[in-house]
Amino acid sequence: MSTLSVDTIQGQTTAANVKLPAGSVIQTQRTYIAEATDTTAKTTSTSLVASGIQCTITPRFSNSLILVDFHSGMANSGSSDIVKAKMYLKIGSASIAAMPGSNQYHIGFQRYDKARYSPFVFSGSYTATSTDTLVFEPYFHCQFGNNAVHLIHDDGSISLTATEISQ
Repeated sequence: MSTLSVDTIQGQTTAANVKLPAGSVIQTQRTYIAEATDTTAKTTSTSLVASGIQCTITPRFSNSLILVDFHSGMANSGSSDIVKAKMYLKIGSASIAAMPGSNQYHIGFQRYDKARYSPFVFSGSYTATSTDTLVFEPYFHCQFGNNAVHLIHDDGSISLTATEISQ
């Protein structure tokens, strides 16, 4: 990580004039739920559905790297089912869609009879092409629709963080 000296920004009055070293943290936005309930991010749908857990960041620079980190302390695949998840991204007024390069196990895969209560963790990145607001949100579904699946188990915690890095 680069360090920023006072001399770098001294006398600068606008963000456009400030020249930060590559790798500098510009801003961080975070959504955190300390104690999920039975209804937090729960579905019986076999199609991907929105989790309702969103993190919004408006890049200050049009070429910034946005680091996206997601952690669900304990997912629950439900009896006789499988939960899968992937990260979605909304840019400005466009429709929300799966992040570029995502596949069916983008955030995770959990099967009822193997590691049923394991965490779901994601660490990805997106390079901004404008200063349009970005909204990140995990989408998830159950494989068979036999029982409800939870992206976060009752009383568990969940976080979604977006960090803007200068290029």
